[in-house]
Amino acid sequence: MPWHEKSQPTAFDTTPISGLLNLHGDVLAARYKQEWLKGKKYPLLSFPSTLTRELSDSTTAGGVVHIFSALELLRNQSRDAAFSDAEAFGQEYGYLVGKRGDDTLVIAHPQSGNGYHIRYDIQTNQIANINRFPDYAMELLDGVSRAALPELYSGEKLGLNAVAPVKFFAPGSAWTWYPTEFDGEDLFFGLVAGIEVELGYFSWTELEGVRGAFGLPLERDLYYTPTTVRDLQTLHRQS
Repeated sequence: MPWHEKSQPTAFDTTPISGLLNLHGDVLAARYKQEWLKGKKYPLLSFPSTLTRELSDSTTAGGVVHIFSALELLRNQSRDAAFSDAEAFGQEYGYLVGKRGDDTLVIAHPQSGNGYHIRYDIQTNQIANINRFPDYAMELLDGVSRAALPELYSGEKLGLNAVAPVKFFAPGSAWTWYPTEFDGEDLFFGLVAGIEVELGYFSWTELEGVRGAFGLPLERDLYYTPTTVRDLQTLHRQS
């Protein structure tokens, strides 16, 4: 994830980009209990849909937009050029990729049907908007919560004292997932509470296909308070 020291310039500091903002690491450090975020900033792009996405530096003008999971697309390119990149992602991770009209990419999980519409401005060859579908399917990670996850293997020395900044749950079931680390693409590490309560790896693609009661998709708990793995283990083993 593209965290930068506050004093460190980025490729976007002198280029006006509509919707661009910088997350403040000090604020997120307190909110998500992640000390490593202090003194940092994080370029985030807000779209008309209100979805937010990280914008990373690139040798190509405009930067790279993180769409979801391991899918990243150049901000400045045509819809058809982006389709080739999206197809490669779909083949590797098992997503369905298609075109709609002359300006939109459609990317969907084959099991859940959850996905995204990515609309392009055909005059400027630039990503104009990103929408989640269906409307009731919550994003597992929005731009902010994704930014708060430490890199994979970065918390090994913390052990059970590592804090899980976010929580996913299957509605109507006892299954919950607490990622403590993320590889920035598709792989999480953290605590899984279901039949057993154990640490392990799980993937974004895997979670997108999970269903709770009545076929409801997974949700991110908006009211969860970041908690250590040790305390989460105790909580679930006593329940």
